[in-house]
This record gives sequence, structure tokens and C-alpha cells, in this order.
Amino acid sequence: MGQASKLFNGNTDQTLIGRVTPTAEQREFLQQQWNDLADYLKEMLAKHGYAISTWLQGSYKYGTLIKPVRHGEEYDVDVGLYFEWDDDQDAEPTPKQLRNWVQAELLEYEKACEELKKVEVPPKERCSRASYVRQFHIDTPVYHLNTDSDVRRLACLSGKWEHSDPKKLYKWFKDAASGDDRDQLRRLVRYLKAWAAVSFDDAPDSRPSSIFLTVVATEAYQVLWMERILGLTDDTALIAIIKKMHDRLFDDRRIENPVDKNEDLNRMSSDAWDGFLPRLAALQNIADRAGDTEDEVSAALIWSEAFSFLMPLPETDQVEIVDETFGRAVMQLPEVEVKVFTGTPPRLLATHRNEVPGVAKDCDLTFTIVNPHVVPEFAIVEWTVRNEGEEADQRSDLGHRRVGMRLLSAEEHTAYVGRHFMDCVVRLNGQVYAVRRVPVTIRDVRHVARNPAKPSYTKLRSRFRQRR
Repeated sequence: MGQASKLFNGNTDQTLIGRVTPTAEQREFLQQQWNDLADYLKEMLAKHGYAISTWLQGSYKYGTLIKPVRHGEEYDVDVGLYFEWDDDQDAEPTPKQLRNWVQAELLEYEKACEELKKVEVPPKERCSRASYVRQFHIDTPVYHLNTDSDVRRLACLSGKWEHSDPKKLYKWFKDAASGDDRDQLRRLVRYLKAWAAVSFDDAPDSRPSSIFLTVVATEAYQVLWMERILGLTDDTALIAIIKKMHDRLFDDRRIENPVDKNEDLNRMSSDAWDGFLPRLAALQNIADRAGDTEDEVSAALIWSEAFSFLMPLPETDQVEIVDETFGRAVMQLPEVEVKVFTGTPPRLLATHRNEVPGVAKDCDLTFTIVNPHVVPEFAIVEWTVRNEGEEADQRSDLGHRRVGMRLLSAEEHTAYVGRHFMDCVVRLNGQVYAVRRVPVTIRDVRHVARNPAKPSYTKLRSRFRQRR
């Protein structure tokens, strides 16, 4: 059984599902924008003589949308546009005509909508895209809906029709689970999408699509019906799903559309697939090790290998790793000195040890391990920023990580009001040796707060199995 269920979806201040799920305000803004765009397009496209309908689809419809996890990334919202005609039509527009009509109206809408940043030119093969200033875009796939047969065809820019029925696929997903199980399935898909969002920076073509992960996770979850009856925490369910994904995809790369067996939802090239499989194998290894742990801290640290800065850690400022055989600390904890600079040229404002109790925005921080002798010669040092708070959420800047052999210092810049963490993790041969959590409280002031109350953290001990 997994030990980190509380950090996945519990009653703690920070959870993985909370860090990756859009806030209510963000969802309301998205909904307002796609409603406004859909209403405009229905009205303007009706001049071509066809009944027009719209249908929200994709991750928003499925309830599996995640935030952009880094500044500059965007949400993806899909609004399908349906031109309706029946079999008695004497002449019908071509796919390219439909796409051109929609693209032209989007360009007109761009002139009138202040929130709309740009319409992508040229449009994509299967949709047009409108990007907004608040880090999201709306894709508008265009369909022909046959009102006699209720069959849908996707209009491609290249001039071909593709058989595609997003409504049937959504109904399949909705019927796959109900009640609490459906809620858990949606969370599990979000976790996998979060893994994909941070694990393919150097191989973007190998990143699995949302529908890829949704279908594979759903089919794996359906097999777990007995375990679900007995009760599954999110992390335990995720471990089981990752194993089933691994076994399935290493055996066969094809992912049949559950409502159209002729369609393969895996559209990766052979080279991209070769980049995907090692990352899936690494995820399987992480899940196995996380499942074998005996405490929350060790489980969270292992899961952070998959989720990076998205994975919250327990509320503590230091973690002492204890050898389970001898009961002694594996290594002395690193002492982290933090220097605060401001201005150009930089002027030293303050020096702190293992925490920054108060600092203003727009300052530069230098974090340095001041007892480097405790760091083993070939150890890897990770510096992970975990941002929290409303401002970081609004900018979709949840954190980042720097990794290097005996990387004894790291530099950062204060930007968002709130309490954040710089987490220093020392690893040797993949084994965590020590963890120092440095809380950083940023205030919307022009001076450094001198003596704010210190958080009441506790020292945690974690028993890691030494891998031989």
C-alpha cells in the first residue's frame, strides 16, 4: 500500500491534485471565454446557410484538465464546431472550405476581443487555435454532422474528412466508472498528465497526448474492479495503473479507440516511441520503489523523481535519512546559507541560515551549502523550488529544479508573494542521503521583514532501504 496518499489527495495544505488542478476562478474564466467565442462563431458562421452547433470536448469536458505547470505554457480547451446538413444536400462544402470559414471568423474575432492574444496562422491540420493572454488557448476542430445518420466527420485542412466522434468517446469514458470511482479516475488521469508535463522536456515529440493517457488509464482502471471494491488510495491505484500501462505498452504500442477499433490513438513516430518507452520504464521503477516504502517522507521523495516540483513534501524543514540496519543517520544534514541581494550592482541585504523568514519581491537569493564536506564526492545535489500561493498559481509558475554533481549553490529571484520552499536533496547512486527544506516567505513590501514568527516545523526521520 502506498504511504503518500495524504500528499496526493488529502487534507493537507499542499497536495499533488491541488497543485495541478485549475482553481475555481481559473475555470470560470476559461468557461466565460469559450462561451463567448462559441456564441460569436455560431452567429457569424450561420451566414453560410447551415445550422451551427458547438460542443465542448477534450480535457475540460472530461474533468481532467491540469494547469500549465511552467510560466509560458498554456491550458488547452477544445470547442468543436458542427456544420449540420443531411443526405439530401445537393452540394456540400469541402473540408477546406469549412476550415477557411472558421479561420476567417477567428481572425475577425481577434480584432474585437481584448483577452485574445493571437490566432495561429496558418491553422493546424485538424483545428484552428486562438491563444489568450491568461495562458490558455482554444482549439476549434470543425465537423460535419449528418442530421439523418448522426455521423460526424472531422474537416482537415489538407482537404480530407476523418471519421471522428468525440461524443461517443466521452460517453465511453463517462460510463467507465461512476460516483467516487469516476472522481478517482479523473484524478489518476491528471497525475499521469502531470508526469508527462515534466518528464519530456528534452523529448517533446515523445510526450503522450491527453487522449492517449486517458484511454490507457481508463482501461487499466476498469480491470481493478475488485481492488476498488476493497478500497484504493490514489497512490496505490496509480502504482497499479502504471504497472498495467507498462506491461501493455511494452507488449503492443497500438491504442485502439474504444469506440472506433480502426483508429489508433497512438500517433507517435517510431523514433518518438523509442523516446517514450524508457521514460515509462523509469516511471514503473519509481512506482515500484514508492510502493515498497514504509513512511510518507520516503514515498514523497521517490514520487518527486516522477513529478519533480509538482510533488509536495511533508511539512518539515529537515529530513534525516536513517540506515535501517544500524539506525544511524546516513549523513549529516547540509547547512544552507541564504544571502539576499537587491539592486544593480547587487547590494547584500541579509544573510540567513536554513530559512528566509521574510524577504521582499524582486530580490536575488543565493543558496549555498556551507558544510560541503558532508556531501559525498560523487553525490548529485538537487535544488527544487516549490512555489505556492495565488500569485504563483496565476502565473502558472509552480516551480523548477536544478540538478548537478556536487552542485553546492543555486541562485533564485523573488517574484511571488507567499510561502515557498527551496528543497535541497542529496542523492548518491539514486539513494537519498539527506534533505534540507528551506522555507522562503516573500512579502509584498520594499524592505525585509526582520523578525516574523518562525513556522513550527518538526524534524522528520525516514528509513530508506539501502539498494545494494
